[in-house]
Amino acid sequence: MMQFITSIVAILGGSSTIPAPVSGGLVVDTAPQTPHRPYVLPNLKGAAVDFGGLIIRTLVPNVTSSGGLSIVSVNSGPAALNLIHHHKEVEAFYALKGGVQVFHNSDQGRQLQANDFALLAPGNNHTYRPNDLDLQLTLCMAPGGIDEFFTSASNPYSSSAPFSPGHPSQLNITKVLGLMPQYNIIPEPFNTINTDWVNGTTEDGLDTWQVADQTLPSDATKPYFISSNRGPKYLSHDAGKVIGQLVSPKQTNNKLSVATIAMKSGPKPAATRFNVDQAFQVTEGQLHVEINSETAQLIFGDLVFIPRGTLFKYWSTVGFTKFVTWSAGPGLSDNLIQGAENWDYAVWPA
Repeated sequence: MMQFITSIVAILGGSSTIPAPVSGGLVVDTAPQTPHRPYVLPNLKGAAVDFGGLIIRTLVPNVTSSGGLSIVSVNSGPAALNLIHHHKEVEAFYALKGGVQVFHNSDQGRQLQANDFALLAPGNNHTYRPNDLDLQLTLCMAPGGIDEFFTSASNPYSSSAPFSPGHPSQLNITKVLGLMPQYNIIPEPFNTINTDWVNGTTEDGLDTWQVADQTLPSDATKPYFISSNRGPKYLSHDAGKVIGQLVSPKQTNNKLSVATIAMKSGPKPAATRFNVDQAFQVTEGQLHVEINSETAQLIFGDLVFIPRGTLFKYWSTVGFTKFVTWSAGPGLSDNLIQGAENWDYAVWPA
């Protein structure tokens, strides 16, 4: 607990912050390979590769976050089961649209739809299988590096289409398996998984998946799933926001924090900053951000990367805006939760 409080104090104190650069436009087509460079990346932009039919776009490169995390997007139609594997990094999935089956260990799995979430803790065997005609999910790993693996193991992709339906590229499996050890990925080709599902879940989730609230485990070695709006929620009255906590620093030994923030319209606030790298990705509505006196408007799928120490403002001018926060440690969502109350709903009160 003391370690967490110390982190929050460091976030708010600003004594060890790093000034954000002032050169270069805020909106880019490809994520910069420069540490501590804030940027906005529109949906379906970013360096893209074809990983056996899965189109992987780099949203936050490992080098940009100084190794804290990597964030990529995955666009696909129905695809084969990915190779079962495990690694020492924390991995998290957030589904933006479409459906994907996510498996961990041999006996647990969920069908993720829009706004569903999975955390795959270090050392646990896992895999996934896209099964929708138009899937888009965001994948984050902390510490970072998964973007570099995909870049090295995949084929080039230059189309503006989200993915290439009916024409998946063929992976060089020997090359992929040879690269895995370099990125701490351990394949488990002889592991088996449970495909006996009912209502989008294996037996362990029948009482809760999509129908009841779910909790976050206190054990940082335990994987888990959270369906849309069913995790712990907090109401920040003064800010007019509902924070849906998906990962606190407790579940990842301070490596990653993830939440959704739903907010109403309001005026431009005072600037704030945090001592942790963060990215916000919009899932509904329209988010405004201001960094270095430059303003950008973000809609569905757009992402803003905010390096530690960067002064920024964020607000909405539409009735309902929602975005996902990804941070390499305690960040905006953790700060908002500190002054909020427990809440049972996905929107603020009238």
